[in-house]
Amino acid sequence: MTSYAAAQRLPRADRSDFAPAQTEIWDHVVETRRLDFMPNMFAVMGQSPEALRAVAAVGEHVRWHSALDNDLREMVICTVAQAVGNVYEWDHHIHKVPERLRGIVGTAAAEAEPAPVGPALRLCRLVASGEDVEDALVAGLRESLGDAGLVDLVVMIGYYQLLGSFCAVLGIEVEASVARVPFNG
Repeated sequence: MTSYAAAQRLPRADRSDFAPAQTEIWDHVVETRRLDFMPNMFAVMGQSPEALRAVAAVGEHVRWHSALDNDLREMVICTVAQAVGNVYEWDHHIHKVPERLRGIVGTAAAEAEPAPVGPALRLCRLVASGEDVEDALVAGLRESLGDAGLVDLVVMIGYYQLLGSFCAVLGIEVEASVARVPFNG
């Protein structure tokens, strides 16, 4: 993966930049994320409203409608974020990881957690790092998560890899209101 750009390379779009027929895209993103502002990442993505619509729809599924439980979803986000160097997503999600795991998510210690957590986080790291995935790991995750859970996990990994590339290439700045937390070592 490319290094994170030192400065944001594109400006934020604003809702007023959207054609009247597209403002529902902006509003839907803010509403589904339960925020009173548009996060920088999505505001920059708003330079292409239809890209924002498509990407946000996948994110909406993996965050709120997938077969994975909330704690595992947050750990997946942070594991992929650390693997691809996405400080934006890491800083937005590390505080949502269960406190007892916050200091180890993204490390080998997290992968030693009982199934499905440890194996799922191992899959995240392997895929996000471009490493081979063994059949036994996939079979074990299929057994513990079911077919839908396995599909949702792999889609989620891909989604956060996409966001990692987007944030790195465009240098998406973390909002001042979000605490900066270094990656786990």
